[in-house]
Amino acid sequence: MKQQQRSFYQLVLLYTDQKYLLSKAWEESSGESLLQIQLLAALKNFVIALGYQSPICYNMLLPILQSGIDVNSPDELLEDSMLLWEATLSHAPSMMPQLLGYFPCLLEILERSFDHLKVAADIIEGYIILGGTDFLSLHPSIVANLLDLVVGNVNDRGLLSILPVIEILIQCFPLEVPQLISSTLQKLIVICLTGGDDHDPSKTAVKAYSAAILARILVTNINFLAQITSEPSLLLLLQKAGFPVDENILLCLVDIWLDKVDNVTSIQRKAYGLALSIILTLKLAQVLDKLDQILSVIVGGSEAFTDEESSSNSMSPSRPRIPSKESRKRQIKLSDPINQLSLENSVRDNLQTCAALHGDSFNSAIGRMHPAAFAQLKQALNMS
Repeated sequence: MKQQQRSFYQLVLLYTDQKYLLSKAWEESSGESLLQIQLLAALKNFVIALGYQSPICYNMLLPILQSGIDVNSPDELLEDSMLLWEATLSHAPSMMPQLLGYFPCLLEILERSFDHLKVAADIIEGYIILGGTDFLSLHPSIVANLLDLVVGNVNDRGLLSILPVIEILIQCFPLEVPQLISSTLQKLIVICLTGGDDHDPSKTAVKAYSAAILARILVTNINFLAQITSEPSLLLLLQKAGFPVDENILLCLVDIWLDKVDNVTSIQRKAYGLALSIILTLKLAQVLDKLDQILSVIVGGSEAFTDEESSSNSMSPSRPRIPSKESRKRQIKLSDPINQLSLENSVRDNLQTCAALHGDSFNSAIGRMHPAAFAQLKQALNMS
């Protein structure tokens, strides 16, 4: 049925003057918002029906889309225009130069209002997945300003919409993006380290997700996290939020990773585990104080040791000729540096480093572990 519907739409386009269809109706309905909303909805359905052949209607689609997302267009058209924008990205076979050029409009829209943040987040994700390096290299400052605008100025619900965008951006560009969005990441550190969650599920989710992003950065870009946690601008933000200036920020993040490990996804839990294993390599006495907790949390998520083995073999051998948005997302997940790293090897190697750094103190700390937990650790690491 869907194929028949698509063929029908293609016939309409082949035998009818495109500019006389919706584009003509759009021009003639200027000032009639209700009619234009209906036209936008119809055009969105049109794009969805055509799927990855939707570029054949771009001569008609793109001028209407550009008009609808213009910051000076009527407010009542904005939501439907953004939904059309998201559908266009989701069903595009590749990133078109015209679509790439529209991205700055999103910053202008969000500067005006956060009313449509959820669909805005979906649009950003679409640009990341479809545009990749071309997108980031063309609009680095827009991306940075947009994320900085949102984080710190929206409620927890809004943050939970935008945090997955930050995560996938760092997933795709682990070395380039952290420096680009350092101001936003400073705000995430403040979110993690200040204010209680008061058993509020939304606040807990925001802290846990923010901490997972920071754990990912420690694992994939360790020098950057060391740099950002010592920057005066971050210390000033923390001081304004009532955080004690003499606290070791990295060790405070360790406390968050230990506390929120049950509030994250399996891949985020693995990021927590990898980050905690890196902490073992720090020559700080406090690391030994937390050793039992760190190892218990890592081993407690022992499914991460087996997930990494199965995930590397889970890719389907047959790929669609034109990958869908979801298949692109799966490919990003499979290529994720966190997914590629071995938690087992990381913990084993870093435990050896920890032992070499601390000597007898390390042995004493290990000796304080509960026998059952120690046995579980040995089993997880395949240690005799």
